[in-house]
Amino acid sequence: MPIKPIDLQTLFSQLNQVGRQQSAEKDGASLHAGLHGNLIVRMEDEASKTVHRPKDDQTAAKSVNNKNQGSGSSASGQGSKDGNKDEQGSSTAEIISDPDLGSHIDISG
Repeated sequence: MPIKPIDLQTLFSQLNQVGRQQSAEKDGASLHAGLHGNLIVRMEDEASKTVHRPKDDQTAAKSVNNKNQGSGSSASGQGSKDGNKDEQGSSTAEIISDPDLGSHIDISG
């Protein structure tokens, strides 16, 4: 079946629309990729600005509490620290506190 001149005339008139359609498809794909890339960047920025809680924070808190209860280091009693230090021997580090620390506050800047 040969191509007739009327068919060629129709094809040539449609050629401009085909070119527009193909360029729109290419631009649409690149536009979609650009939008998707911007979305990923925005999500990463939001994730980097948020504070993440550790997943096992309850177990870590329990272990810290157990360590504090076992060593007897409470903030209320200085005498109990000295007594526990004698009981534990030299295996723990010596805690020294300065009574003048924090008593003078410079507000001049």
